[in-house]
Amino acid sequence: MRKLYTLLFLACCLSTSAQNAIVIYQKDGKVANFAFSEKPVATYSDNQLVITTAKTSVQYPLYLLQKIEFVLSGTTSVEQVKSDAKFRFTDGSLHITGGNPGSPVYIYSMHGMSEGQYRIDDAGNAVISLQRLSKGIYIVKTNHFTFKFTKQ
Repeated sequence: MRKLYTLLFLACCLSTSAQNAIVIYQKDGKVANFAFSEKPVATYSDNQLVITTAKTSVQYPLYLLQKIEFVLSGTTSVEQVKSDAKFRFTDGSLHITGGNPGSPVYIYSMHGMSEGQYRIDDAGNAVISLQRLSKGIYIVKTNHFTFKFTKQ
């Protein structure tokens, strides 16, 4: 038990200015940082979060945790991807307009099985028949958007 408290104390004393880190916030206000350079591995065992690095291993009872954050520095902006693509369902088919010509369109089942791969044509359109799909929930993924739909 003393070893656990010592490890918790050491973990809480780590620098809070760590860049690219996992940050653990406890309900009692304690904060611990594990820099990605230490290659932390987070696992769960017996209702505890276990963070292991080459230097230490610390256990946190889950009921004492407030939140866990992944802090990434160096990112100054995220470039917005413009896509004027629109989709609609008509006559048992998925119609995509305004897509990027030549872009792939994938359809997956909720079990992760590929149900088909298609391409957006040179005009930016695609018409994909959904007739062969059985009832269920599916995911459509392109280079610029992902959505799910239910076939009833």
